[in-house]
Amino acid sequence: EGGHLPGKKVSPKVAAARNAVPGVDLISPSNNHDLYSIEDLAQLIEELKTVNPKALVSVKVPVIPGIGTIAVGIAKAGADVITLSGFEGGTGAARLHALKYAGLPVEIGVRRAHRALVRAGLRDRVEIWADGGLKTAYDVLRMVLLGADRVGMATMAMVAIGCTICRGCQLDTCHVGITTQIETVEEALAHGLKRFVPQDLDRAVEHLTRFFEAKGEALRELVAALGARSLRELRGRVDLLYQRDHLEELDLSYFFLPVEEPEWLKDTSAHVLRKPLNQLTRTITEVVMGAYGEGSRKLVFQEGPVNSTDRALGAHLAGEIARRRLYGKGFDAEVELRFDAGSVAGNGLAAFNLEGMKVVVEGGAQDGVAKSAFGGTVAILKGRNPYGAYVDGSVGKSFAYGAIGGLLIVEGVADSRFCIRLSGADVILGGEPERPLRDELGNLAARAQAKGFAFEYMTRGRALVLGDPGPWICSGMTGGRVYLRHWPEMGLTEEAMKRRLAKGAKVAVKPLDLRGIEDVRELLSAYIRVLKEAKREEKAARLEKLLEDPAQHFRMVEPVNQQVEQGVSTE
Repeated sequence: EGGHLPGKKVSPKVAAARNAVPGVDLISPSNNHDLYSIEDLAQLIEELKTVNPKALVSVKVPVIPGIGTIAVGIAKAGADVITLSGFEGGTGAARLHALKYAGLPVEIGVRRAHRALVRAGLRDRVEIWADGGLKTAYDVLRMVLLGADRVGMATMAMVAIGCTICRGCQLDTCHVGITTQIETVEEALAHGLKRFVPQDLDRAVEHLTRFFEAKGEALRELVAALGARSLRELRGRVDLLYQRDHLEELDLSYFFLPVEEPEWLKDTSAHVLRKPLNQLTRTITEVVMGAYGEGSRKLVFQEGPVNSTDRALGAHLAGEIARRRLYGKGFDAEVELRFDAGSVAGNGLAAFNLEGMKVVVEGGAQDGVAKSAFGGTVAILKGRNPYGAYVDGSVGKSFAYGAIGGLLIVEGVADSRFCIRLSGADVILGGEPERPLRDELGNLAARAQAKGFAFEYMTRGRALVLGDPGPWICSGMTGGRVYLRHWPEMGLTEEAMKRRLAKGAKVAVKPLDLRGIEDVRELLSAYIRVLKEAKREEKAARLEKLLEDPAQHFRMVEPVNQQVEQGVSTE
């Protein structure tokens, strides 16, 4: 259902970690907005394993109807771990109806997932981890017998370090110093707390260690009593379980049914091999690192038109550069990746882009461009077709999703969910309307330059939009600024901008202040510079006229009333 971190808990330390503004509410979306299908999940896992080939990916899902089918889909998407969360779990700040009615028992999820994976021949590809209200060694053993590989305990771990389960985690008044930014008795008195015991890290570690050692010892005794040498031997042994009570009210026979891999899956005579979808991104890394090893420090990798099967271009290189910098090998070169006119790069282009990397595409790109970018430059420009016209320059869904740094440019139009959770990057959407807006026709997204839901949950950064930003924008926005083109001749008036704000968005459309004027000039100048580098002098000259009076040509959108009543959820 998403989450809400109250503004008074967003200390400078928390804000720095979240790339947000101190003292301002943080709203977590109820879902990941780059995941709307099992194919999207497969793409995200592929991107993560491209940027870090050694990574193990865990996908956490609630136990809901159809969890067996969902587990099979997650396994086929390439996950290494499926974490099943049962209905008895939940944060202390969860709403009452969620604690009572959301989800199903984790036992149901573990058994259904285990059976479905075995019957699909996928059980050995993934581990099943389970959590949600587990407290004792018996709980752990029961999960393993149902099919889990590992379990998690959160509430009991909190209790081990002093949690009293007072159900006030969201109020920043935790009297045992766990779910609060208050660290000392003096700070607690200043906040009006009558009782406060600060956390002692050494004591907390000791208590946790003793707690889990005791659980481990109790579990060893149970495993030995069942005649097994290790807990792993007991995975899926439902023949060791029985229904203890409520025999007349509940039929739990499903839990005790054995499951075996179908015969047709046991035929291993042929192993089908396919070319990796992201082979080009690895080739780029090999070529660039080879040239870097020979002493080159200004590198340009140029490739002819790429297509949609060339996924996560640049992501593998970003991961290699990050590892070199992290582990002391260093990487001080400037790298530019250029993809020629006619390109339509596949999903995940320039995902996790870093400072020192520049990615330029003449054509277009699919979903997830510049996802989680840390820095550098990404520019999706129009390409020249055989007739001399510049066309495309568009991107798919979730452009700059979660980007915290860099200069990210789209010359054409963008699909939906543009710049969701933007957290510090500079973004320019250069598409412009070809004719005046006609909002009376309805369906605003069809004619807009961004197709809806742009700038949701934005916490930091700057965005410049030269055309129609599309409907339902800025929902959950708590920081940063969006600069919208004010162009009355094309219908881009302040009234039109306000119509495009999401219902309930806590933002306001305002004239530019001094900072806004400076921001617009800086962003627009950066866009013009990239256009000139691409030999687009005519368009650059036209846009330079907007620099003369930014206050006339732009309006800004920024959050207002940023802190809300802490006892009320905003999701």
